Amino acid sequence: MPAFAAIFDWDGIVVDSAPLHVLTWDMLAKERGRCLPEGLRIGSLGIKAEAVITDLLHWTQDPAEVRRLSFRKEELFRDIVRRDGIGAQPGVVRFLERLRKLGIPCAVGSSAPRLNIEVGMDALGIRPLFAASVAGDEAARGKPAPDIFLQAAGRLGRKASECVVFEDAPAGIEAAHAAGMQVIAVLTTNPREALAKADWIAGSFEEIIDADPASWFDAVRA
Repeated sequence: MPAFAAIFDWDGIVVDSAPLHVLTWDMLAKERGRCLPEGLRIGSLGIKAEAVITDLLHWTQDPAEVRRLSFRKEELFRDIVRRDGIGAQPGVVRFLERLRKLGIPCAVGSSAPRLNIEVGMDALGIRPLFAASVAGDEAARGKPAPDIFLQAAGRLGRKASECVVFEDAPAGIEAAHAAGMQVIAVLTTNPREALAKADWIAGSFEEIIDADPASWFDAVRA
């Protein structure tokens, strides 16, 4: 069995969810009689909804209200996914299938709630491609803290040094490095300059789909 494992962020890495997140944040803002700030990349931040509400939008600091608003936002998101489905990032499903054939265990490590991940997995039919998953509502601290990735490594039975993380957001890159993991950034939602601290940057999964994943992982780890 290969001596390494892969941990995938969910939003922006496995699923093309940024437009839906923008839409559902806008829906929530309208329900509250508010407008979202101009220029805020709210669909690709890689942090928990609670942090968006308290630290970025400054809507409230009341814990009960934060929980209510967070649940409502994600409820809106899941309703759309159940009704309309959700797209996968180009090449990611074939990439995951290749890793499974090679015996490389894969996990999801995401700030998203578990229900969001499960609804998305079911919509795409990809549950069998992941040996484990850790959601944002299962970790004491969200990204950029390392908790989510460390838990994912534990569920795969691997050390942090044996894991490579696929991320699309600066907060996720910081979290992976804090966990002691290599991190590969994929240019799905953020520009290259925003992801410059990653160990490796790929334009898309399609860029690496035809490479030998075992050799490629070894090269990154080296």
